[in-house]
Amino acid sequence: MLKLKEVKRLAAIRRRLALAATLLWWAPALSLAQASPDTASARSAPWKPVTTIDFSSKHDVMIRNEDGTLTPMDVPYYRSKLIGPGVWQIESDGDYQYLIEGEREALAIDTGYGAGNIRAYMQTLTKKPVRYVANTHYHFDHTANDAYFDGAYMSAQTAEKATLPYPSFAGMTFPRDYPKIIVNDGYKIDLGHREIEVLVIGNHTPGGTAYLDQTSRILFSGDEVMGRNEPLNVSVAQFAANMRKLEAHRGEFDRLAGGPGLFDASTVDKYLAAAELVLSGKAGAAPAPRAPGGGPGFAAAPASETGATVVYQRRMVRAPDRPGGMGGAPNGEMRVMAYEDCQITYDMTHLIN
Repeated sequence: MLKLKEVKRLAAIRRRLALAATLLWWAPALSLAQASPDTASARSAPWKPVTTIDFSSKHDVMIRNEDGTLTPMDVPYYRSKLIGPGVWQIESDGDYQYLIEGEREALAIDTGYGAGNIRAYMQTLTKKPVRYVANTHYHFDHTANDAYFDGAYMSAQTAEKATLPYPSFAGMTFPRDYPKIIVNDGYKIDLGHREIEVLVIGNHTPGGTAYLDQTSRILFSGDEVMGRNEPLNVSVAQFAANMRKLEAHRGEFDRLAGGPGLFDASTVDKYLAAAELVLSGKAGAAPAPRAPGGGPGFAAAPASETGATVVYQRRMVRAPDRPGGMGGAPNGEMRVMAYEDCQITYDMTHLIN
């Protein structure tokens, strides 16, 4: 018969073995949780990406394609082209979206607001898993389809308003409770031998973000760096600071891939030069009167075909969604400063603050 002392010693050994077994069982789960961006969002239950967002209520709304053909708004429409090594530009509706492929996984840049599962479409372009999207800013034509993904990288200010539907989508439901991974300057998204660096340069919207891929030498700039004319929503001084932030990385990218399309990286140099001219005391010119309907790129009103069918132009801003005040009384304080073929539009009372 074992003595009491020996019984206690064996019991202690059994407790230690049981504890060790428990830790071994939990270790993989703990490691995965620490590595996964999903942990940045506190959730009461695991997130399950949606497989379908219902556009059927918009079946009678038509989208006019570039070739003049019409596609019902609820019919998926995707076109893509390779623009760099392992980088695709994708057209659905809303601004352009992009896909970057690393050795381990691929990353979406923005999601547009077209019908269909954009994640599933992107997965046809690459054999690497497409799990996450990185949003450049909160506008609906960049964040509408975030819920198809396991999570979305974005700035804190973007997270406040991401995936809020535009008026032309009235009556539809878009999930907003997907995991949001908050990022800031210098954050690196590792895709496997391909790191994407975050640069926050808010002007088009607060918290607007660019993503730098040194491998393809492309800066994914969203709507923060337009092709020819950049309207300033921040002070001229803040915009210049944003451009200087990009200039610090100027040797690392040759092109900009934004919502409107592809631009040469020299666009950043020209915008910075224009802002510095204003800050040096140079006076800009009064802007030309705005064209009816909000100027180039804006659909003045829903086009009508037969009967009461509403027709929108693909990738153009729709009349119900135009920013408030567009086409209203001109602001007498607005000025335009041009440098070569680029110009900034700014408010003279908003130079420094």
